[in-house]
Parts: sequence; C-alpha cells; structure tokens
Amino acid sequence: MKISMIRGNLIGVKVVENDRQPSEWLNEKIAKELLDLIPRSFALEHTVIPIRRDSNNQLHVAINNPFNFSALNDLRLKTGMLIIPQKANGADIHQAIIREYPSEININEFGDGEIEAETNEEQEDTPIIKLVNSLIQEAINHQASDIHFDPQKKFVSVRMRVDGVLREIEKLPKNIQPSVNSRLKIISDLDITENRVPQDGSAQMKTGKRIIDLRLSILPTIHGEKVVIRIMDRSIGIRNLEDFNFKKERLVLFRQLLAQPHGIILVTGPTGSGKSSTLYAALNELNDPKRNLITVEDPVEYQLGGINQVAVNASIGMTFSSTLRAMLRQDPDIIMVGEIRDSETAEIAIRASMTGHLVLSTIHTNDSVTTISRLIDMEIPPFLVANSLTGILSQRLVRTVCQNCKTAYPISEEEKVILNRYGRTSEQLYRGQGCVKCAYTGYAGRIAIQELLIVTAAMRKMITENVNSDEMIRYLKQKGMPFLADDAIDKVIAGFTTIEEGMKIIATEGSLVNE
Repeated sequence: MKISMIRGNLIGVKVVENDRQPSEWLNEKIAKELLDLIPRSFALEHTVIPIRRDSNNQLHVAINNPFNFSALNDLRLKTGMLIIPQKANGADIHQAIIREYPSEININEFGDGEIEAETNEEQEDTPIIKLVNSLIQEAINHQASDIHFDPQKKFVSVRMRVDGVLREIEKLPKNIQPSVNSRLKIISDLDITENRVPQDGSAQMKTGKRIIDLRLSILPTIHGEKVVIRIMDRSIGIRNLEDFNFKKERLVLFRQLLAQPHGIILVTGPTGSGKSSTLYAALNELNDPKRNLITVEDPVEYQLGGINQVAVNASIGMTFSSTLRAMLRQDPDIIMVGEIRDSETAEIAIRASMTGHLVLSTIHTNDSVTTISRLIDMEIPPFLVANSLTGILSQRLVRTVCQNCKTAYPISEEEKVILNRYGRTSEQLYRGQGCVKCAYTGYAGRIAIQELLIVTAAMRKMITENVNSDEMIRYLKQKGMPFLADDAIDKVIAGFTTIEEGMKIIATEGSLVNE
C-alpha cells in the first residue's frame, strides 16, 4: 500500500481513483447542501470544492493537491465525514468555486432595485465605492493587466487578465451594474448620463506608495455598458533590454542597430505582444543629455525623464503624421513613433530616417518578413523601404513556467517529433504543477519570443526588386536566421515555458520556415 494512502487512512481521508473524472462533476450544478459544508474562503484558499456525497455518507471533493492532508484533515473535522479527494485542475476548480458559491458581496446591502450612483466624491466609504476599489485592488495584487466588467442578462461578470489569460473573479448582482459603471465614469471624468455611445477616459489610483494609472474603455452592449480597465503600474518602471530574455547574440545585434546614427528600426507583433515595452527599454538605453529624443504616442504610457513625449489628440487634428512633421522641426536626433497606422505616417517616418535621424516605431504584422510587404502595401516605394530600414524585431509573449512549482517530465514521442522538426532534441521538458503562487495555473509571468531580421545589402537588393515573402524566407533560412518558432522551441527546452505555450507560436509559422 502507498505511504500516502496509509497516511490518509490514519486521518480519515480515503485516497481513491474514481471511475468518473472530477472535471465531469465540476461542469455540473453542485447541490447547495454540499457547498454549505465547505466555506467559500476555505475553498478558495485550498482550491477544493465538494462534488458529491455517496451512499456511505462519504464526501467526495475535487482538489488540486489530493495529498494536502492538512486541509483534508480540517475538512474531516469540519464536516465529521470521511473525505475522498479526487485530483482536478486548479483553474477548473477555481472557476467552479466562482460559479457555484454565492458572491461574498452583501447583496442585501444594495437592495432589490436599481442603485443610484453616488456622485459625492468625498464619501469614500459607500458600499459601491468600496466594491469598485476592492475589485481594482484585487486585480493590482494579482498583477493583472486588465479588468473586464462584462454585463450579462442576469449578472455582471468581473474578470481580470493575468499573463494574457482572462480569469473570472466575481459575479455582481445585476441591479448594481449602473451604479458600478457610474462610479467608474466619475473617477475617469466621463459623462455619467451618457450610456448610448462608447467613451474613453483615464484615472489614477494610489495604493501604498505606488501610483497606478487606469485607462477605461466603455462600450454599450445589449445587456448594458461593458467596461474594460487597463492597469499600468508606474512603480514597475522601465525595464532594461536584458530583462526581455534576448539570446546573447541577438541582443548584441539589436544594440548594434540602436547604435546607428540613422535608419528606421521596427518592432512588430500583434496587440499585447510587448512592442511598446521593448521600445521603452530601447529609448531608456539611448537616453543621453547629448541627444534630443522626441516621441509621439497614443497615449503616453510611461513618462521618461529627459525625453520629450507628445500625446496625439485626433480631435484637434494632432495626429501621428501632423505631429511627426512638427517634430522634425525640433532638431531631433532620435524619434519614436508609437505606431505606424497609415501610409502617410509611414512615409514621413521613413523619409526622416533617411535624413540623419534614428527612428523607432511599431507596426502590427505577424513576423519580420511580412513587415516588408506591409510597408510596400502601404504604397511606400520599395527603394525607400530598402534604403531606410535597418532592422525588424518581431516578438510574441508566452507564459513562463512558475518557478515555485516547476518540475521536469520525460518527453513524449509526439513532443520529440516537434523538437526534431526544428533540429532539436531533449530528454525532458518542464511544466508547473500548480501552486498558491501561480493560482494553480502552473504559470507565473510572461517571456518574449523573438526574431531579429537585419537588413543586409543582399536583403536591400531583394526588397528593391520586390522579391516575394516566400523567397525572402528561404534566403534567410539558408543564411541561418532564427525565426520565432526556433526561439520558441529553444525556450521550451531551456524550461522558460511549456511545449503548449510554444505551440502557440509554432502554429502561426509558415510551412516554408522549415523547408
């Protein structure tokens, strides 16, 4: 008999394998009398939830760690029943707890009717203000990047995005939705009487010594206004380029690009791929009193001392292109354009890079090679692209394995095939088992997956001749340039991330990359 089973039996815990998977029970409605046996706070703390009571009056629970005998013994003492733990995914249990347990918010405190918004900002102790502050604070504590208030027919789902993944944290009573929205509008100086059109605003929140910037977006839906809050923690500061897990040789090449006196460097990727963070790190490295650095952004996300930062304001005609023209009359050495969105901005930026300025910018493309095609599609003449572009850094973000619960496991045959496709081998890979520190997801934080295209003389010739992307990819592979998928595989093998996260990158790579 296993030691764990002996120990479990001694404290009244029976460790068994059940013929029905816990995930099946978690997807079903759980009886209220079962939920009453385990307090919501205990369930959240230990990632455990009751799923059924059998004919022998034994309580079956889904738990992330079935050998957490301290928690299981507490359950036995609380319930007076024999506890039968069944291992289940921590994230699934968390979702079931949020779904099944009544909200800890005192619904009776708000009543049954619609709550009127409190417009007196001095009354910071009202229930609605406390509620909004606590939800924002919880998201900050979990290092969330966004909070979503999603209106549904009978309730409001509150979710936060942590490491790129949305997780539900609360269900609010439907009757307090207008009051919550009004409070959010008040702190961001928006019109509380308007609920028919989208609105955007901003606010600040102080927590301890930290100042948190909040950017709000409000969108009317069929069930009311959906609110999304972007959280930006000023205390984190600007990271250094070393913090982005560049491969050593790639970081050397990128710094060589930054050291050039002119030309345009583009950072590419989809929304949320860390493009702006990389640009800020580059600007931080270039920041020098001997240089005149100017940025044009929408909006200014982080304030950098010693750099002139300009926020666009389209409502008064202050667009990227018009601001960029004005900046060129300010004797700049280095220009950062937050994003190239149109052909006019692209052409001005490219021509600026050919007249003695170093230009940094971002653009929404899938990889470095398609960035070239994108610029040409924006009606920028190929010869201008060829003579101005010095390098393209393409990147994605994937979740990193939680270092607190990281464990190695033998590689499967299927995983071997994936690694072999990219000329790599390994006997083991890594994943997180799930723990309190990572909310039982196995992941904590994110890491950048990158590829860096250096525009050489041969590449300039190909761009000028408008060679198609497939031929460029073949040429770059022959020259040994690592692509996004290569970097993803290397970081999977090194244990930075999992094969599942790596596959998100590999799946988007074109077949020609590995021919």
